[in-house]
Amino acid sequence: MLSLIGLAVIVTMTTLLIMGRIAPIVGLTVIPFAGALLAGFTFTEIGDFFGEGIGSVLDVAVMLIFAILFFGIMNHAGLFDPLVRLTVRLTRGNVIAICVGTVLLAAVCHLDGAGASTFLIVIPALLPLYRHLGMSPYLLLLLAGMSMGVLNMLPWGGPVARSAAVVGMDPIDLWRGLIPVQILCLAMLVITAVLLGLREQRRIAARTRAAAELEAQSGEQLDEQVDAQVEGPAGDRVQERELVSATSANRGVTSRTTAGATTGSTATANATGTGTGTGGSSTTSTGSDRDGQSAAKTDAYSGEADDLWGGTENAVATPRWKMIVNTILVLGMLALLISDILPSPLAFMLGLSGALVINYPKVSDQMEALKINGGAAVTTGAIVLAAGCFLGILEESGMLESLATDAVSILPAALIPYLHLIVGVFGLPLELLLSTDAHYFALLPVVEGVSTQAGVSTLAVVYAVLVGNIIGTFISPFSAALWLALGLAGCDIGKHIRYSFVPMWIFSVVALVLALVLGLIPWS
Repeated sequence: MLSLIGLAVIVTMTTLLIMGRIAPIVGLTVIPFAGALLAGFTFTEIGDFFGEGIGSVLDVAVMLIFAILFFGIMNHAGLFDPLVRLTVRLTRGNVIAICVGTVLLAAVCHLDGAGASTFLIVIPALLPLYRHLGMSPYLLLLLAGMSMGVLNMLPWGGPVARSAAVVGMDPIDLWRGLIPVQILCLAMLVITAVLLGLREQRRIAARTRAAAELEAQSGEQLDEQVDAQVEGPAGDRVQERELVSATSANRGVTSRTTAGATTGSTATANATGTGTGTGGSSTTSTGSDRDGQSAAKTDAYSGEADDLWGGTENAVATPRWKMIVNTILVLGMLALLISDILPSPLAFMLGLSGALVINYPKVSDQMEALKINGGAAVTTGAIVLAAGCFLGILEESGMLESLATDAVSILPAALIPYLHLIVGVFGLPLELLLSTDAHYFALLPVVEGVSTQAGVSTLAVVYAVLVGNIIGTFISPFSAALWLALGLAGCDIGKHIRYSFVPMWIFSVVALVLALVLGLIPWS
């Protein structure tokens, strides 16, 4: 009964999120709460589950709020503009090169195995570049997530460490067998980045053509209207002049909109993008040019529904000394994150305080800057706390553990020798149903116990479960680091799952096949 309720809660929430029929906060709180009541738990017990779950994500939520505020202020100060311009010059705006660079940068940054710090480095650095070229922020999440999944095969990565603890092995010994697979997966990452880059190039080109066609059609329609008025009675001359004037203005707006859709905006938005992570819809922002001109403009985006766009440019160019101090401040923040000298939330609190004082000397300006960036920060932080409620209820109530155990017990006897391969193949979809802890601490022991009775070695079981699952770590709604990434990129989890699920699953299955071919995992 507990398994069925847990499955119903997870499937209902995930389906509604993917379809965009429910806000994340509603789905992450109401649905598991209703499931716990249906399972017969008291309000006191549910409150205890909630407390455990909130405690597990509290640090991430606090860090996320202050990180979004910090990087939002840095973006408004134009800190990342020189980096974007330099990268565009070096790559000549080559989308494929940027995709390859994304997976390599994420791999290097994830050598410490910490997903949150990797996202905090990669997304703020690359998101303005993706916006500038009109690339999808969901592609950034996909490439970074896959790269980090491959690096999670390191012995200090969460999945390997958990697996080693379950079977009583040394993580280093477990990793040695994975080295050939990890090297091949790194090569596959580059190939995958090239293929996804080609796809993105075609999408951008199609969007550009569509914008050009729209401009041409609009121009033709306006010309027809003008001609009709010109051929009318002489008394309509005033109306004709007004229509011609309106036509000229309309063409100017259409031209600017098309140019924005073709080349992308050179503005840098705040670190959360244009969405709040809850809706994924694009917004428009009004600002003024860096040279101090007062003419306001609106960044429009005509891309596909999965893309986010927008942002405002500074009214006045940031002084060089501020750029230098801001750069030092960001590098110092990254050093604190990597060295782990201070807790991440405290580090970002200090960093935000420094950013406010440096860029906004007046208290009124500091408060205004917090208001500008605070909406996205608070909303995304609230989603992470709601995710803590979801995790706490499902894990502490025993729903996830019961679901993992019962899922294995219902298999036909003929499939038992192949159980480890079945779990490996469906490892990524299982990320949508089980948390990482449940996958390794609940599902793995059951699979290992059943498979070893059928003659399969413990090591083969671990490798099958590990390789099949590890790429999907950052597609799971149970991952707190993923919610951080969504907040930084301004993306929606439902759209992220739709965008990334198939490429990640294909990558995972190919990695599993490589492990089979190399003899790391026997066929039965």
